[in-house]
Amino acid sequence: MFVTRRAYRSGLELAVAVMAASALTACSSSSGGAPAASGSSAAKASTLSTAIDPNYDGTDKGNFKTLTEPTVKPGTAFKVGFLNTNGGQPFLLAMQKAAEAEVNKLGGSVIALDAASDPQKQASQLSQLIGQHVNVIIGDPVVATALAPGIAEARKAGIPFVAIGTPADETKSPIPGAVTSISQGFDYSDYATMKALAAEHPGATFATMGLSIPVDQLIFILSRVKYWGEHFGLKFLGEVDTTGDTETGFAPAASTILTRYPSVQLIVTYNDPSAVATATTAATSGKKVAVACPNAALSISREVLLAGRLDLVHRTPWEQEGVQSAIAAYDVVTRQSLPMPTFINVPGYLVTPATASKAEWIQ
Repeated sequence: MFVTRRAYRSGLELAVAVMAASALTACSSSSGGAPAASGSSAAKASTLSTAIDPNYDGTDKGNFKTLTEPTVKPGTAFKVGFLNTNGGQPFLLAMQKAAEAEVNKLGGSVIALDAASDPQKQASQLSQLIGQHVNVIIGDPVVATALAPGIAEARKAGIPFVAIGTPADETKSPIPGAVTSISQGFDYSDYATMKALAAEHPGATFATMGLSIPVDQLIFILSRVKYWGEHFGLKFLGEVDTTGDTETGFAPAASTILTRYPSVQLIVTYNDPSAVATATTAATSGKKVAVACPNAALSISREVLLAGRLDLVHRTPWEQEGVQSAIAAYDVVTRQSLPMPTFINVPGYLVTPATASKAEWIQ
């Protein structure tokens, strides 16, 4: 999910986009949020609160009203095209599968296409779906601008487009032509994470780990981590960017943070792998530093939380985003719940070492 899942400067746009897409997808490594659709998932997640803090006044405010199950209208033609940024990422695959299950429950079928983080390939896939005469398209853009011409063509053909994860900053306009945008509420996850950290470590110093590739959503996430951290009385020291979205990039970046900011007490990263690597690096350095992530979902975080090396994470509701995208698609086709909200955010939940075994994780 992203920058539009991600926006890039001219010149290197598409080349960088391919790299950024995999980074972003890893970043989006968070899945869950509201209790999951399946019975076992719902049971596990039910003790973890998805309630929105009434004091929240950020960029996602007012956009956490999710769609209810629609009235099924027998005989409705409901063939859905689903554009996945990268089905090789477990959390994005989980989102797709949740959407497919909901579509099937509503009596429809799905044509799912995997862009493998290639914006040009995804643009071609959008054209393919139009040619296959689907009734509605759900799209998680690699690069939103690359889909703009195809979305315009879909509208001409009478095919609505439901976006996922774009834009991250909900004070900005959604992708042109999209009937709605389903998201995790990036700003709120930062708010909840930093508020919890500030309550646990009042007045502490903190640093962030970013990515050198200019991924719009990551830039937004980390800018709001800084904003909310300072808002709650924490002291920002600075950011160190990893050169790549891999272990070989995370560990050196974590070491640089520890060296450059010897007084650092908290480090906030942008996805599960970066958080786990940072927690490991901090532990082996012998420094007492709390590590957190506002954008998590993979089971690797669970294990490190249970080991006491991660302080807390915010679980992103990927599965429920998939469910909401399918409901939105059905509502548009059957003209229910109209007018459709501009943004539909699915709330996630905070997970600590004490609650890690109760949360639902993506393997």
